[in-house]
Amino acid sequence: MKPKIGIASNHLIHPNPRFDTNYIDYVQIGYVDGLRQSGAQPFIFPLGAPEDAADYIDTVDGLLLTGGQGVTPILYGDEPIQQVEETDIYRDQFEIALVKAAIASGKPILGICRGEQIINVALNGTLYQDIYVQAGVNGKHNQLPTSWEIPTQHVTTTTGSWLNTLLGDRFLVNTFHHQAIHELGDNLQAVAKSDDGIVEAIESTDKQIFAVQFHPEMMFEAHPEFLKIFQHLVDVINQK
Repeated sequence: MKPKIGIASNHLIHPNPRFDTNYIDYVQIGYVDGLRQSGAQPFIFPLGAPEDAADYIDTVDGLLLTGGQGVTPILYGDEPIQQVEETDIYRDQFEIALVKAAIASGKPILGICRGEQIINVALNGTLYQDIYVQAGVNGKHNQLPTSWEIPTQHVTTTTGSWLNTLLGDRFLVNTFHHQAIHELGDNLQAVAKSDDGIVEAIESTDKQIFAVQFHPEMMFEAHPEFLKIFQHLVDVINQK
């Protein structure tokens, strides 16, 4: 049987030209296709109450946390600075509960971009609310208007880490963020960084949690090697 993997959805909280006030929960198709092409069966979790997280996790074999809004600073002990953009504490609280439920159930977790950040906060880590103001970064970590599938910056991985094993010592990735990990959460270690020192991938000491700051779901069609990131989640599940 194909491993079942839950994808935590984003949701619209403002009127927009396509849906007006018909608010929706949604997941970009790249996450779904990445899992399907890796041999998994994706299940999309609508945003729910934190107390329901364990019930969601009981239905799947693993969890994928996707990109989106910044994480609410008060959840990691900071007051918001001027550079903070949209946040959604309801999504934050639900996904933190999903992370904790998955850990309690021994089910692996893959995080992508915001997913890496929310994992870190769920495990008592902190974030830079804005890497340019708080970390003194000079590099460009939001490549727009360059197309999303084009890799634009180098990352260097830690020898022997999950990402090093999959993709090698040094390679190019895309980038779309202004927040990033500051202090690492419990039992997490950085396993890849950009040349200006931003954490670009993490893993847990038990190897059951792994995440990247970049967006493989936007790259794997043009650069098939990035499908290995989704395949890694499937492989960890199948090894259990």
